[in-house]
Amino acid sequence: MGLRRLIKNYIYRKKFNAPKNLIIKKIKNSNILITGANSGIGLELTKEFLNLNNSVLATYNESNDNLLKLKNDKLKICQCDQSVIENISKIKDFILNQPLNIIINNAGVWGGKNQSLENINYENFSQAINVNAVSILKLSEVVLKYSKKNSLNTILNISTLYSSTEHNTTGRNYVYKGTKNLMNSFSKNLSIDLKKDYNINVFSICPGSVETKLNPNGILNPNKVALSIINILESSNEELNGKFIDLNKNILPW
Repeated sequence: MGLRRLIKNYIYRKKFNAPKNLIIKKIKNSNILITGANSGIGLELTKEFLNLNNSVLATYNESNDNLLKLKNDKLKICQCDQSVIENISKIKDFILNQPLNIIINNAGVWGGKNQSLENINYENFSQAINVNAVSILKLSEVVLKYSKKNSLNTILNISTLYSSTEHNTTGRNYVYKGTKNLMNSFSKNLSIDLKKDYNINVFSICPGSVETKLNPNGILNPNKVALSIINILESSNEELNGKFIDLNKNILPW
């Protein structure tokens, strides 16, 4: 890696990394649902919430090896392939009449290697629409219907700056950009309806360039990103309802 790249990455980390003296103290003894939790940001969020004595329902698609290693009585694990929307209904067996305070929609897929106009894989596109966008609607529906009434207060959707129409200057990547853009649209819609009907705050966040399975060349450490996200959740979510933000709580354009 060249010197210029190293300097650029260092500046990026300084801009977005959580401060070393960050103290998480408010979110404790809560019940939290995290999708796509076997790796990356989802896994680190699961670990940190458990460390804070919260109960976590973690979903995964295929592998659950990292979740099984946690061996925590407050952790429940649910296999859920969100590319098939009907699968999300199985979550009701874990939350029936139980309080659920926070949903973090972290599960996401890139949608295949070939995403130029000339070679879009439309089967991948259809699955990505479900995982990246439609699933957040179905999950909200299931939780509101089956969990303890009036317990849910926040829904956080993990998005990306790739989803921003205003920031799109490169084209291509139709599947990932399009489905995440749709997720942001649903997030905004939910922020209006759920706030009015249930007093639930809904917002989207771009975690930046994070080193994950989806982005192996990412810059930010997923654990530090998880701590920043929890810190944001500890602040007043009233002001964030309906917003799209980065890790520093700067408002991003839809």
